[in-house]
Amino acid sequence: MSAPETVLVIAVWVVVAVFVALRLGPVLRRHQPAAVPPYAAFTAHPAGARWLACDTTICGHMTTVHTPQPSGAYRCTNCGHTEGDNT
Repeated sequence: MSAPETVLVIAVWVVVAVFVALRLGPVLRRHQPAAVPPYAAFTAHPAGARWLACDTTICGHMTTVHTPQPSGAYRCTNCGHTEGDNT
């Protein structure tokens, strides 16, 4: 291979390397770690509250916070459904 051909091959490889670097630059910068989200705000439950299974499809039969009522029943804080005396 002659000297002009060698220079031409090296020039082509340099152009290809610069093109690849320009195309990968934004992709590599996108993968920086994200900022840490703020902590969740926790609130205290009312006195006497219990975690009970809610029997409604609104709550999906999941365990939710129930607050005591004067009648001895417990009221769901999510949907408002009242359970019987669950003591």
